[in-house]
Amino acid sequence: MRGLLVLAALMASSSVFGQECIRPEWGKCVSFPNGGRHTGTSIQKEKIEAEVTPGPDICVVNEEEIGGYTFARFARNGAPWPNADWAANVDDFCFFKK
Repeated sequence: MRGLLVLAALMASSSVFGQECIRPEWGKCVSFPNGGRHTGTSIQKEKIEAEVTPGPDICVVNEEEIGGYTFARFARNGAPWPNADWAANVDDFCFFKK
């Protein structure tokens, strides 16, 4: 049920802003030729958001289970993106392209 509510909320927010929520799986990448933004929930269960500058692909480089939840970690040009401490819940993170 929780998953359906999250999905419904994401669909509503995506359609309101006219943007598609992009959620690559582990090992997959997304290109951002014009930049964009990233949203989600952190390990500390806080809402997170980061601007994505135009540049190389951002890839999901790892997934880890913490406290019964799975979190994704990201990299760009082989370096942690946006920093080494950043992780987002795989059930609700989104990338949005400009």
